[in-house]
Amino acid sequence: MRIPIRCFAVLIALFFCAAAVHAQLADRKESPFEALRWVDGEPQVFVASVWYHPVSIDGVDVGAILAFCEVRWPGLREKRFGEDLVEAVELMGHSLPTAVDLVLLRVDDGQRVEVDDVPMTRANRRAILNSVQVADISRLQAIEDIDAFKRVLDDQFAYRYWRPVDLDEELANVQASLGDRVSRHELATALNRVLALFGDGHARVRPPTPNDAGKRYTPFLLGDVGDGFVAFQSDRSDFIDPGYPYLIAIDGVGIEQWIAAAEIDITRGSPQLMRDRSMRMLRELDLIRDRLGLPRSESVRCRLASGTDGLETIEVNLELIGRKPIYGIWPQSESGILEGDIGYLRIERMTDEVVPAIRSSMDAFRGTDGLIIDVRGNGGGTRSALLAIAGYLVGPDEGPWVANVAKYRLSDRFESDHLEARSMYRSQSEYWSEAQKEAIEKFADGFSPDWVPGAGFSAWHYLVLDRTGDAGEYFYDRPVVVLSDSGCFSATDIFLGALAERPRITLLGSASAGGSARSQRYRLPNSGIEITCASMASFRPDGRMYDGRGIEVDIELNSEPVDFLINGGDAVLDAACAYIRAGH
Repeated sequence: MRIPIRCFAVLIALFFCAAAVHAQLADRKESPFEALRWVDGEPQVFVASVWYHPVSIDGVDVGAILAFCEVRWPGLREKRFGEDLVEAVELMGHSLPTAVDLVLLRVDDGQRVEVDDVPMTRANRRAILNSVQVADISRLQAIEDIDAFKRVLDDQFAYRYWRPVDLDEELANVQASLGDRVSRHELATALNRVLALFGDGHARVRPPTPNDAGKRYTPFLLGDVGDGFVAFQSDRSDFIDPGYPYLIAIDGVGIEQWIAAAEIDITRGSPQLMRDRSMRMLRELDLIRDRLGLPRSESVRCRLASGTDGLETIEVNLELIGRKPIYGIWPQSESGILEGDIGYLRIERMTDEVVPAIRSSMDAFRGTDGLIIDVRGNGGGTRSALLAIAGYLVGPDEGPWVANVAKYRLSDRFESDHLEARSMYRSQSEYWSEAQKEAIEKFADGFSPDWVPGAGFSAWHYLVLDRTGDAGEYFYDRPVVVLSDSGCFSATDIFLGALAERPRITLLGSASAGGSARSQRYRLPNSGIEITCASMASFRPDGRMYDGRGIEVDIELNSEPVDFLINGGDAVLDAACAYIRAGH
């Protein structure tokens, strides 16, 4: 559902009032609807044994409620409307009584119906929740959703024809596996494996609600040190065993076999993306046990080694836990000036909010002997941080440069300004200065992508970096080292790719994951399964795609085992400091 521009300011105002209202909410998990389903992204509700399109609830427009839910809970509009209707309406500044008046349109004939004093009950809300969580759908409904899935990919998926995937054959295999009743979770898993074949790092298929009931997880986290994995406590206080940091086998099966089994559900992206995501997936141990033909258990048997040679080992048994351990932001470092007069800029997230901190830090770093920009573990966001930092890297004899090139799928769903959210415009856009247009024209003459998106795509769009004109901006003319790892993704890939070929800049660490997509979300009509996939085919300045590759580093260096522990060390940062001090 599109949010009219004239309503956007009102929605934002409601959003910022939400915290104040939230504290006054009663715990009212109620709904006036006996059931809820979604058809083409719009709700249909069951009232007194009849299906309706809801128009208003006690005078509150349903379209406004849905729009507010999308702003308040991005990507969770359907879930929140079904499960948290009272909270959403309260946050909008309205109060729902225990019985509400409904305005409805009957699905069968479009007849307007007004129903007064409909009880708001927990039983209704629970029925909606349970129907989404556990109810299977029919084979016919599943086939309809498979067809809808294909229509979305055919119409809007940028990487639909990037790789030689026979989508019709893959979906025919999924359809052939269906029984009379189909689990939403099993259908989502099957469609996710199909979508993973295309290599879009942002792509995923998710059931309408998580299947977390009864799950058990590893009581530890893993860290990749290049030639192996280390296992450490979830609070990062120490390894599972201080003398044996390396995990070489689980339940008698080598760790690399576990990684390979986990890859079944991982998008076929770059090797480092697949390895990192598979490593993280091992927290859901029983899921991978099933694939390996191993019995489930309340405990896990770990073989640990003192070194990567695996010669000196011990075996420990650990109880699984009921809550998934979280990796969180790592490393946990703060920007500042390091020993040797080196500026250290830590960017944990790519958000608009980090720009003031970047400018404040750069002001403090004026005159330092070198600069380290640390984006390790940064999963992406917006491009504001890149636009800000680029302004400090343009020399007096240097001009603007093209940092990213892309096309998007032409679909009725997308407006002509579809890539403006990525700061990308067509070559002759009025957005560009004359100098920037010249830079684009010169660049375009030599640009040769390794895959040319064919018919059904927009014209080329460009991201151009230049001085921003900020009052505090200056030219930082000293060496710059950017720290990268496989946790860098999406907007952070763009950040790294934009700086990779610039003078005075060195990338150090390990290659980024690789991904640039302008992702879109869709709901399948019967199952409520959520589809996320790329609408944009995105390229580095040298013509290579981000997806499937990532950004290579100039100096490759993996973390040491202790680097994953609090107060343990940071070999990559130490190497960057030594590199600058050596006069590079």
